[in-house]
Amino acid sequence: MTVNVIGLGYIGLPTALMLAAHGTRVVGTDLNSKLVKKLKEGRLDFEEDGLAELFSKAVNNHIEFSTDYQKADLYIIAVPTPYSKRNKKVDAAYVVKAVESVIDICNKGSIIVVESTISPGTIDRHIRPMLARKGLQCGIDIHLAHAPERIIPGNMICELENNNRTIGADEKYIGDKVKALYLTFCKGQIVVTDIKTAEMTKVVENTY
Repeated sequence: MTVNVIGLGYIGLPTALMLAAHGTRVVGTDLNSKLVKKLKEGRLDFEEDGLAELFSKAVNNHIEFSTDYQKADLYIIAVPTPYSKRNKKVDAAYVVKAVESVIDICNKGSIIVVESTISPGTIDRHIRPMLARKGLQCGIDIHLAHAPERIIPGNMICELENNNRTIGADEKYIGDKVKALYLTFCKGQIVVTDIKTAEMTKVVENTY
């Protein structure tokens, strides 16, 4: 399986490195050309305990970095979702744009996993209508899933490996495929559910 991780920030980069270090073929994509150049040169943009060692393992397993979206079997969307203090809402514009860019180049039947923090109903309100406008159907042309990230800067590597995860998907077999991918590195319990429930778990956790 080939995975294209979109967004190489505090969530996307460690996730891409973890997958590559454990044997998955990974291309990390970010529109920040300076960041991509730095990663290609073997330099990290931020420090984190264990990140340098993980980076080295991923490079040895031929991880690639690019500013272009790639043909892949599965896409992980890990772009920022800024929080507006004015209206107290999460801005999903970057997520929608990333998904739109993916479906412009991906093969029929590809899986798109949103890891970015989003509010409940975001996929129904923004992602599905955008797919419909492009004449695509969920479960046929594109498979959607949501696996909310659960890591905090300062302890990323440990939490990536050990935290429990929730994966929401329209079809259980797609959820199981995504689960199998995360199980290549995750030692925590992974529960497969529907997308709305997965969206809600992140809200409950953040509230707690």
